[in-house]
Amino acid sequence: MKQPDINENGLLDTRFLEKSYQEAMELTQAVASYLEVENAQLKDSDLTVGKEIYYASESMRVSTCLMQVMSWFLVQKGVAAGEITKEQAQSLKFRLGAMDICLAEVDSNKKHLPEKFVEFLKKSQDLYRQVARMDKMVYGDNEVTNPVHELFSLIQNTDSSE
Repeated sequence: MKQPDINENGLLDTRFLEKSYQEAMELTQAVASYLEVENAQLKDSDLTVGKEIYYASESMRVSTCLMQVMSWFLVQKGVAAGEITKEQAQSLKFRLGAMDICLAEVDSNKKHLPEKFVEFLKKSQDLYRQVARMDKMVYGDNEVTNPVHELFSLIQNTDSSE
């Protein structure tokens, strides 16, 4: 992604935005189809409870990652269409979130995740990183912090200092 993908208003170029949105939508649909089939097959398998829980949590990670990306794209499309201002889109509720969840290191060998699932996990994390770069291009380095996460950090630090 080069700087020309930003238009004179400081927004993503409409063609670039639409192309990126379509690619994200295709990945989201592929993952949804895969998970639907995979989950049906898992019901018939003899996975241990631990492996089942691990797979479910990693499935939620992929879903969260894609949900964040798709939400971000929809907001950007709203900005491009004039339905929301760039300033409104900069607020916490419209920004890309859950970075700590989406980009957490995953030991894909640890619990024997299916190869195709690991591929989708990596693709969704790569897409998330790409969108995070777009977000930075449009809105700058103003890192948005979630007040709930700040509160949890404060509580953890208080507990550990006692």
